Amino acid sequence: MNNIPTPMYMKHAILLLAALTLFSCAKEDTAPDAPAAPSAPGGGFTIPTTSFWRINSVNNGGSAEIVSVNNLGNSMGLNKPFPDAGYGYCQLRVYFDNSNLDIRTLVPEGGSIAYPITINSDVGNDSIRVQLDVVDQNSGTSGYYFYRATGGKVYISKSNGKLRYSSEGALPMSGVKYPAMQEYLYSCQLEFSQVQP
Repeated sequence: MNNIPTPMYMKHAILLLAALTLFSCAKEDTAPDAPAAPSAPGGGFTIPTTSFWRINSVNNGGSAEIVSVNNLGNSMGLNKPFPDAGYGYCQLRVYFDNSNLDIRTLVPEGGSIAYPITINSDVGNDSIRVQLDVVDQNSGTSGYYFYRATGGKVYISKSNGKLRYSSEGALPMSGVKYPAMQEYLYSCQLEFSQVQP
């Protein structure tokens, strides 16, 4: 005897398949997703709240400092002594080649913008440069050194209308020693966070 389904069994099979299809396509009713917690800028970098400046992991030990930020916020300069490293006054410069860039307007209150560091001059570019001058007073290495950052990022943040300039960790620096100003034979690490006065 053949086991050929009767039309009644076919109707039941079709209804069963239709029901299974409908249930498998039904959207599950779930609660709305909770909003994601705000993350730190740069995927984990937290803007410092205190000012510091380190060369090769050594903090400046001198109390005297001179800080200057221009009106547009596209240039910051800082002079400090580093007696703990055997240095006299050192100078830090953070600036954009585009002197018309209005950083003060671009950076939102309570927020920050990360700028990649470049060593190539390009007035139309909004990348940033970091330079460091060191007056080394140690015997055997004494002299005038001029460094430039070769990579990394600088975060510019704004709080209560004041701009803060912060390196993303320690920046690699490549330098020359006076008078051989074309020979980049020296290196150091630079880390800083400085709020405008």
